[in-house]
Amino acid sequence: MRIAQKRGTTPMASRSLGWRFAYIALFAGTLGACDQITSLDQEAPSRVLANDLYKPENAQLLVTSTISDFECALAQYVVATGLVGDELIDAELSQAGWDYDRRTIQAPQTAYSTTVCGAIQVPGYYTPLAIARATADKILTSLEGWTDDQVPDRQLLIAQAAAHAGYALVLLGESSCSAALDGGPELTPTQVLTEAEARFTKAIDAAQAANNADILNMARVGRARARVDLKKFAEAKADAELVPLTYVHNATYSAASPRRENLVQTQLYRGLYSSVDPSFRDLTVDGAADTRVNVIDAGVNGQDGQTRIWRATKYPTIDTPIPIASGDEAILLVAEADLDAGDVTGAVDAINALRAKASLPTYAGGTADEVKAQLIDERRRELFLEGQRINDIIRFNIPQSPEAGTPFPLKGGVYGNQICFPLPDVERNNNPTLNGKSS
Repeated sequence: MRIAQKRGTTPMASRSLGWRFAYIALFAGTLGACDQITSLDQEAPSRVLANDLYKPENAQLLVTSTISDFECALAQYVVATGLVGDELIDAELSQAGWDYDRRTIQAPQTAYSTTVCGAIQVPGYYTPLAIARATADKILTSLEGWTDDQVPDRQLLIAQAAAHAGYALVLLGESSCSAALDGGPELTPTQVLTEAEARFTKAIDAAQAANNADILNMARVGRARARVDLKKFAEAKADAELVPLTYVHNATYSAASPRRENLVQTQLYRGLYSSVDPSFRDLTVDGAADTRVNVIDAGVNGQDGQTRIWRATKYPTIDTPIPIASGDEAILLVAEADLDAGDVTGAVDAINALRAKASLPTYAGGTADEVKAQLIDERRRELFLEGQRINDIIRFNIPQSPEAGTPFPLKGGVYGNQICFPLPDVERNNNPTLNGKSS
């Protein structure tokens, strides 16, 4: 039973705002990627222009930096969307993060739009993703203009930059109401996801040229995900079927700095800012505990002094990785494509392949509608706290719980129905194309 405790961009950077953040992030990402560096031999590093760093000899460092930008943004995204969706509930004392859990995010608010990567109490959404996409696209453009003679392993670096740009765009397209890239016009989620598909295609081509199976499979999963979002099911299946079931590409974390921490672990274990939603506690499969969603009662209350903390053991330490792409996700995408094509048996086989991997009882199947409902439930379990659930809530039109209008416990107000993240005013007002016009 769900209790009223709750369950419990958006664009990209404009030229005037986002690239300023991107320049800052270049240094932050570089430091985050080089955990052993304690000082920089620079008299005034704040005066170094980012464009001065975009030289062939810095290509590897720039790609490493943008990967660090994305990994930090992903951890922030998992918490922010987990609160807006139904994976996490708020346990904060301060009001800054309540609007996530309460589903009352509005464009003028700054907590979701300007909070920078590395925040551990109130997760950022817009700025971390904007920086991750912008830095990835900028180094990608530079790499495409350089030559193999200038940059060793150029094709591999192109593949890495394009894949991470694609994932930043997928996250935006799946969770934002609209977006704007590089000071351009307001885009629909479909348009953003189409941009993501194009980045993944570049990544696939470059990874094949570099003979790198890891990034090739990462990009295949990403493109299949974008194509399912775009309802290109047959093409999505063609990509996803090529990914080994055992494959996984992780975002890495460490205790070196706040921006390098696995924020999900920080929130649930050290900070006590969030708790696992009641709907993800004590899940079973035919009476057996579902090991994919192992959640424990921490025996303590959160920062608000009243919300009980339940922890996901999926991320037990500050440096536990978060999956970006996996064979598990790929087979779920295949199952969804099978259902679209009317192949119910294929979808059931896919579900059971994953259950067998987790040593869980076999699913017997059912009608097409029953199997679709089961697939949605399998997705929420397999992909728990990986940044996927909010998109499923939106695209499958999953009812919000508690429903809009229900009193928000402890802290006041009522639950809203704002599931997607609106294009923030800070972006709209600084975007010369939009000129501050509302959508």
